Amino acid sequence: MAKEIGELLHRRSDLSTYLVHLTKSYEGKSPLDNLVSIMDSKCLQARTAYGMGAGFEDEADFLETQKVVCFSETPLEHVWMMCEEIVGRDLSLGPCGLAVSKVWGRRHGVNPVWYIDITTGHDWLTVPIDRLADKALADGKRGGTPFKNSDIALVLPFLEQMGKPLSIRKEFWWEREWRHVGPLFLPWPSVVALFAPEEDHETLRQRLQHNPTSQIKLPPVLDATWGLERMIAALRELPAADIGPFP
Repeated sequence: MAKEIGELLHRRSDLSTYLVHLTKSYEGKSPLDNLVSIMDSKCLQARTAYGMGAGFEDEADFLETQKVVCFSETPLEHVWMMCEEIVGRDLSLGPCGLAVSKVWGRRHGVNPVWYIDITTGHDWLTVPIDRLADKALADGKRGGTPFKNSDIALVLPFLEQMGKPLSIRKEFWWEREWRHVGPLFLPWPSVVALFAPEEDHETLRQRLQHNPTSQIKLPPVLDATWGLERMIAALRELPAADIGPFP
């Protein structure tokens, strides 16, 4: 008997049903501080422009439309890799963050990023996209639809490049990124789990107790360096004495 694809995908360990957002140091605040701020405000702020339109640095109004909230569909047991220092990667993410379900994300406008190969000779996708952006920009300057309101402006935040056009290779497709344009309201019940180093778990819980939403049960707190079995134990809220491998 044929099965529904949803039944089968739950057995794919290389796919995740969750989206993870990791915090970083920002304006003198630590990744943990920023996680607490997200939970207090119940909102993920879109602070940075990403995508193929981020290069239009002289178009300030347009860049505002390109600011996004970033997620990764990395399986929970592999989130540790997102926190590593990696050669050629300018973005430094801390071991703090949160996870939401992919279904919830899709309901609220979070969408996968499309990675386009820019290796020399593989420009059949980037060239027409650049032409569309240049045309929209020129039309706006001539009094037509403003660049920030053009159709291509809606698409550019979800387009990223991969490959090696010259001497520098750009390869971040493995992050399996999803994005949301603009701020994203995040009620506590939608958060599947929080991430923080194990030594900061109690501090995180205490800092969130004052929140008016604290009558809603705090999401489970995980450590990104834990393996899957340890995460399952925490999600089930097993007492420390019952967590293996030894009694």
